[in-house]
Amino acid sequence: MSAVAYVDILDGDKEGYIRFKSPEGAQTVITARSELQKKYNWNVELLSGDHEQRYWQKILVDRQAKLNSPREKKRGTEKLISKAEKIIIARATEASKHIRFDD
Repeated sequence: MSAVAYVDILDGDKEGYIRFKSPEGAQTVITARSELQKKYNWNVELLSGDHEQRYWQKILVDRQAKLNSPREKKRGTEKLISKAEKIIIARATEASKHIRFDD
């Protein structure tokens, strides 16, 4: 079908946005609207005008919120200990997996 650039949806939401790599990709999906409605029960719309402007504004607001959010900075031995703990946990979960062979 069409190359997807980004999917903007949160878990549990009933509505989301799909950005395609090109406008032609979005048009292809719009032409297949009835198939998507029948097969997946999806209602597909092409954003334009004011709705499109509001969506791009939402993207900018979300991006600023992400960039301005405080994040924990670990340095030195604290960072090394954190990495080592992650590795130990990963190895422990990998070792606890059972491999079963069918006869």
